[in-house]
Formats: sequence, structure tokens, C-alpha cells
Amino acid sequence: MENKQIRPLTPTEKQYATENYHLISKFLKLSKLDAEEFFDIVVFDFLLSVEIYLNSEALRKKCNFEAVSYMYMKRAVYRHFREQKAQKRSSECGADISFNEIDAYIGQSISGMENISSLEYDETIKQIKSILTAEQQRIFFDKLQGYSLKEIAENSGLKPKRVYKQFGKIKNVVADVMENQRLYG
Repeated sequence: MENKQIRPLTPTEKQYATENYHLISKFLKLSKLDAEEFFDIVVFDFLLSVEIYLNSEALRKKCNFEAVSYMYMKRAVYRHFREQKAQKRSSECGADISFNEIDAYIGQSISGMENISSLEYDETIKQIKSILTAEQQRIFFDKLQGYSLKEIAENSGLKPKRVYKQFGKIKNVVADVMENQRLYG
């Protein structure tokens, strides 16, 4: 969920990354992670740690690079497992949206969406998206991917209370779109 721009490393950063490249395998070994499977997962965060470390004098005074790189690589592994867990939850619900939580909230059945065709599904998603704000869209699509509201708050940097409030509005929009489709569809 991080929107960091990718840019090439400077020559100094490349040299530093090359000198400390061994930390990737050391981290994977200490973490008891398969290097073949996890190298691609941690390498970009390792390179990000090089960039951040070399461009922050305050950080260099406080910490050694090994600690900083481990923190970033650990974050990458955590993010990887969190995304796997979200995908697993999403796939357990089936390919379509599960509206059980929304049904309970609005007190009417809109679970018919689970049985509509993919074309109708796409159109419904497009209608919902057109009504939501950019922030609500991010929350909505993260929820569709299986993230909990707490995880969405953590990932987006929003306060949990804000995410819950926005999700309440999202549920109302979804219910309205579904009701309009039922009436006019």
C-alpha cells in the first residue's frame, strides 16, 4: 500500500548496496526463510533501506545499517504473509463479493449479488466506484481483497475510527446500488 516512487539507485547507493548485499542472505538464514522463495520479497525493501539510510544523517547516527535493513526486510516478509492471509480469506469467500457483513448491517438481503453474472458484477462494481470518494474506493477494494477494517486502517495510515465510519457510508452506497438494480434491473 505504500506509494513510494521507484527510482534508480545513485552510484553511492549502488556501491553501499553491493558492500552490504550479504545482509539479505544473513537475514533470510536467521529468519529461517527459504532464500529461493523469499529473496524477491525482501530485496526491494533492502534497497529501499539503503536509500533511506544513506539519505538520513539522523538515522545513521542512531542505528547501524544492519538493524535498519533487517527492519525493512522484516516488514516485507510481514507484508507478504499478511497479503497471503488476505488472499486466502478472499478465496474462501468465493470469487465474488461476500455481503454477509453488509446484510447484517442494513437488515435486508442483498446477497443476490453473489449470483449475478460477471458482466453484471463488473457493472455493479463500476456503479459503486463512481459514487465513492477516492478514500472510500481504497477501503472498498481493500475490503474486497479480504482485508479486515483494522488491517485497512493500518495499511492506509488512517485512523480505525475513520475507516469504520467510511465503511458505514460504503455499505449504504452498496445497498443503494443493489436496491436500484433490483428495482430497475
